[in-house]
Amino acid sequence: MAPAIGSALAGMTAATRRVSAGASNIANMQTVGKPGGSGSEAAYKPVDVVNISGPNGGPEAKVVERSPATSLSYQPNHPYASDDGYVESPNIDVATELVNNKIAQRAYEANIKSIITWDDMQATLLDIKS
Repeated sequence: MAPAIGSALAGMTAATRRVSAGASNIANMQTVGKPGGSGSEAAYKPVDVVNISGPNGGPEAKVVERSPATSLSYQPNHPYASDDGYVESPNIDVATELVNNKIAQRAYEANIKSIITWDDMQATLLDIKS
């Protein structure tokens, strides 16, 4: 497989991983937990996707836990509330997640365009040789 195709496919995989992480964060943004809780009492820990260079120089995406993952919010009537009335809430901003998803969409489109361009170049090369 041509390096251009491999790099484009790796970029598309990275963009897909970014959309998946963003969708998971948005779906779980209302999941709160007991401060310092674990297991079923813990708040959802949002993730971020970090782009890195793969072994062949192509893009890869690594999923890492967001830092800080949670913050305290005041919900005194919640069953998980501490004595002070606080619960742990995921550190998620919907606007940021939507922007990240739009960036992933554009990256996916750019990688598709590079595959189409590579295909056009191959077709032109075959036309020249025949």
